[in-house]
Amino acid sequence: MFSGIRLGDGYLNLYDLYQMRLGANLVTLSGCATGMNQVAAGDELLGLQRGLFCAGATSLLLSLWDVHDRSTAMLMQEFYRNYIQNGDMTRSLQVAMRELRRENPHPYFWAPFTLVGKIAERRNIN
Repeated sequence: MFSGIRLGDGYLNLYDLYQMRLGANLVTLSGCATGMNQVAAGDELLGLQRGLFCAGATSLLLSLWDVHDRSTAMLMQEFYRNYIQNGDMTRSLQVAMRELRRENPHPYFWAPFTLVGKIAERRNIN
């Protein structure tokens, strides 16, 4: 219940998220281990994921372990470049991981991120 994100002027914690209303299709937390949860009594998962979903986020892009700063920045740039072009979160993350894997074959550099929630392809209507 004490999960939080340090912002420039303070912390955004789980209790804050329970009070928020987000209209976001995708929330990305590219810091270390942002997708980790704590198992509470009754096998209930507590963490930033739950708070963001309760606040109304539809999809989350989170890390499962500590991340490397440079490779994370490269992965996020590639992910968003593809996502803006094609609107497909899953495919965009897959392409970004594949690109990064060419330079850094060890999974530590390219595999910490996962998409959770309602992952839907956005179609452009022209």
